[in-house]
Amino acid sequence: MSDRKAMHRPWAGTLAWLLLSACLSSAQASPCDGVDRAAAAGEPGLAGAIAKQLNVRKVDLLESFRDGRWRILYVDTHVADEAFLFYAGDPASGRYVTLWSGGAAPNEEGSIDAWAKANAPGIPDRLAACFAWHVTRDRDR
Repeated sequence: MSDRKAMHRPWAGTLAWLLLSACLSSAQASPCDGVDRAAAAGEPGLAGAIAKQLNVRKVDLLESFRDGRWRILYVDTHVADEAFLFYAGDPASGRYVTLWSGGAAPNEEGSIDAWAKANAPGIPDRLAACFAWHVTRDRDR
């Protein structure tokens, strides 16, 4: 009887395949695996230090990416578009190396990775790849 029921639901196999594919793709590794993406909002004085660097009144820390001593902070200045600030060390005591703002299409991942490496000399490969993947494929997570 169960064979007869299965014959009347030809879509069941397709549905099972789609569910399995979705589960497998969500479990796949991303370029950000191993990059610390914990929020930086709780670090005392960090937002104020960044606001001074950018010569703005207030900064909100939206996201943080860390690999070793390197950090990328995504900030909102309430004056201009949100920006990613790249730091080779402690953001509270050193100035950012470069910044990036804007949008990117999925097909620009390689060029964004190359941009990060060219404009932030010494950035870890994993952090540059994570940044490129995030702004091209994972921005609305």
